[in-house]
Amino acid sequence: MRFSFYFIFTFLSLFSIAQIKNVTLLDNWDDNSLVTTYDGESVFNECWGFVQNGEEYAVIGSTAGTHFFKITKANKLKLVFFKQGKSFGDEIVHRDYHTHNGFLYEVADEGLSTLRIYDLQYLPDSAHVIYDSDEFIIRSHNIFIDASSNLLYSCGSTSSLAITPLRVLSIADPYHPTFVSDYNYVNYVHDVFVRNDTAYLDVPGEGLIVLDFSTPTMPLPLGSLAHYSDQGYTHSGWLSENGEIYVLCDENPSKRFKICDVSDMGNIEELAATKPETYINTLPHNVIIKDNLAYFSYYNDGLQIYDISKPKEPKRIAYYDTYDGSNDNFYRGAWGVYPLLPSGRILISDRKNGLFLLKHTPPPNIHPPNKDDYGIYPNPAHGIVYFYYNQRVNYSYELTIYDANGKEIKKYKGHEDFLKLDLSSYSQGNYYYRFYSKENDKELTGKFIKLE
Repeated sequence: MRFSFYFIFTFLSLFSIAQIKNVTLLDNWDDNSLVTTYDGESVFNECWGFVQNGEEYAVIGSTAGTHFFKITKANKLKLVFFKQGKSFGDEIVHRDYHTHNGFLYEVADEGLSTLRIYDLQYLPDSAHVIYDSDEFIIRSHNIFIDASSNLLYSCGSTSSLAITPLRVLSIADPYHPTFVSDYNYVNYVHDVFVRNDTAYLDVPGEGLIVLDFSTPTMPLPLGSLAHYSDQGYTHSGWLSENGEIYVLCDENPSKRFKICDVSDMGNIEELAATKPETYINTLPHNVIIKDNLAYFSYYNDGLQIYDISKPKEPKRIAYYDTYDGSNDNFYRGAWGVYPLLPSGRILISDRKNGLFLLKHTPPPNIHPPNKDDYGIYPNPAHGIVYFYYNQRVNYSYELTIYDANGKEIKKYKGHEDFLKLDLSSYSQGNYYYRFYSKENDKELTGKFIKLE
C-alpha cells in the first residue's frame, strides 16, 4: 500500500460555510413571523440563563417581547412562555436581562418602556409579572445586579425626570424597588460589572473606571484605564472569578479586545490585545468569563471562546459562527452570550437567527510540537489516545487504521480537531493511519506504535 503525503489548502469564504471548532450545536430556536428592525433582518437581542426549581431555563428578547424556554435534558429549547414587551415593534433593538433570587429583571432601550420584574417560581407554566413601572426607569441600555447588596445598576438610564449615566435602585424587596442614587460624573455608562460593591464602568470616551459603591450615594474612585491599545467605543467587559483579570471590549470594526490586570487598582495594566483571525473588520459585542475561559458574542463571527489562563497569551480554542449573512454589514449576528448554566451548556442569541444552545467540547490535554501539527498522541500508545489535527474549518473526515502489512483494521469518522481512539483491543506493534476529508480533498498519513 502506498501512503502519500500532500497538503491541499482550500480557502473558503465565510459566506459559504459556517466556521465551527470544538463546539457542538444542540438546538436552535427561531421565529420567522416576528417583525424585523430598521436593518431589515434583525429580530432578536439579549439572552440570559438561570436555574429555577432545579431546571435550567433561557430567555431571549425580540422585537415582540420576552421568550422563555425550558432547556430539556435532551438538549432541546422548549418554548414555555411569552410576554409581550411594554413597547414592541420594529423600533425595539435593545432588551436586557438579569436574574436575582428567583426573579427576572427586564428593561428595553427604545419606546415607552419600563422596568419589569418577573416571579419565576411558577415556571414552566408561566412567569408572573410582579412589577411593571416607569417610575424609576423608562429606558435602560444595560442592567447589572450586585447580589451582595441587592442593588440594581441601570446604564444609560432614562426616567421621566432625567437621562442618567448610571442609576442605582434597591431591589431588596423586588415587589417595591426603591431609588438609591444617580451617578452623573461621566457623560454615559454603556455597561457595568459589579461585585461586592466594586463597579467596573465601561465608559465610551473615558475607558474603564472602577468605583467603590459601598456607600452608593457617595461612590469613591478606585482606579481607571483611560488609555489603551485599539481604543474605540468602550462597550462591555467582565471580571474573572479571582477578581484579577478584566476583559474589555470596544464595539468598533477591527478593534481587538483587551486583557487587563486589575489586581492593583492604582495601576491597572493592559496585558494583551487580540481578536479572531477571520476577517479584518471583526468586532466583539459582549463577554462573560467562566473558569479562565472568555466567552464572546462576536457579532458576525458568532460564539468565540478564548483560554485566558495565561492572560498575556490569550488563545482561541473554540468558535461557532451563528450568522450566515455577509460580513460587509456590521453589527449583525451574535448579540448575547450566557455560559454560566451549571450543565455547561452555552446560550447565544443571534439577531437574525434566534437562540442557539451549544456545547463546548474542550480539546484533550495534548501538546503537539507545532500548532499546525497532526498525529496520534501519545505515541507510543497504550489504551486511550487521540488523533489531533488543527483544522481551520472542522470538515468531516475519515480516519482509517492499518496494520504493519497494510491491512485495514478500523475506520473512524470525525469532524473535530481531535478524535478519541480506544486502542485497548489492538495488538502490540506498528500501525499506520490515513486521514481523509472529501469536503476539501485533504489527505494526511502517519504511523504510531501500540505498546502492551
